[in-house]
Amino acid sequence: MGDDTIPPEFLEPEGDAERQDPDLVLETATATLRNLWREWMCRRGDGTFTDVEFFGRRIGGVPTPAVDAYRALERALHTAGYRPDSRWAYNCRLIEGTDQPSLHSAGIAVDIDPDENPYSEGDPFAGKIGPDHVAAALAIRNTDGARVWSWGGHWSKPDRMHFQLDRGPAAMDVDWRTVPGGEDDDGGGDTDLEEDEMVLSKGMKSPAVKRFQECLLGWDPKALPKDGADGIYGSETVDWVGRFQASFGLEKNGRIDGVTAALLVAHGK
Repeated sequence: MGDDTIPPEFLEPEGDAERQDPDLVLETATATLRNLWREWMCRRGDGTFTDVEFFGRRIGGVPTPAVDAYRALERALHTAGYRPDSRWAYNCRLIEGTDQPSLHSAGIAVDIDPDENPYSEGDPFAGKIGPDHVAAALAIRNTDGARVWSWGGHWSKPDRMHFQLDRGPAAMDVDWRTVPGGEDDDGGGDTDLEEDEMVLSKGMKSPAVKRFQECLLGWDPKALPKDGADGIYGSETVDWVGRFQASFGLEKNGRIDGVTAALLVAHGK
């Protein structure tokens, strides 16, 4: 199978969250998104596509204005520890059971591991994609502070494999400071967020602890009212790290590693 051939698992999905009414959980309504990206629908307009790689494989092409958004999603999921086996974006088709084009028809939605992240009712995290992965993806903002991606797992019948852009082509300027594991303005990696960075937890004392305490204070100036950023990982730091994790839907364990570290850097400026 060539890279440009749609994998069979993406041709006829068992179900499709797009056929629901997801507007209550999207910041931009689906009909509005179709209009904003109409020049890219099924490659019939003047919108240009770029053949990008997403986790090392081409995904059918994405709108040129959205290339950085896809790069940011890849980086965020990678930082959160996600490694997909299959993924696909562009697919000129109607939403199952309707006469409306899928957002895949404009390349502004990507499905990830359909076999492992099934469409069904119940627990949105009853698949390979977990809360840390979703929190990392939804942390991505544009330079106006607006959310860039939404997730189908949050819909009434979770389509766990489905991520879609939540903004139009004019709002794709990614703020890399909000991307977990992201890049600085010069395109270089944030060396403070290497995957193998040690876990920070109660009882530790180091400059890294102080740096993340400062991030907590940047996120909430009322954090750490007793000890402040003293470089010591005490009970107060455990408590406030837990509060930070809870605000992003992460497990409230009070330790700093992986996504928690990335989100602290992104939101503690």
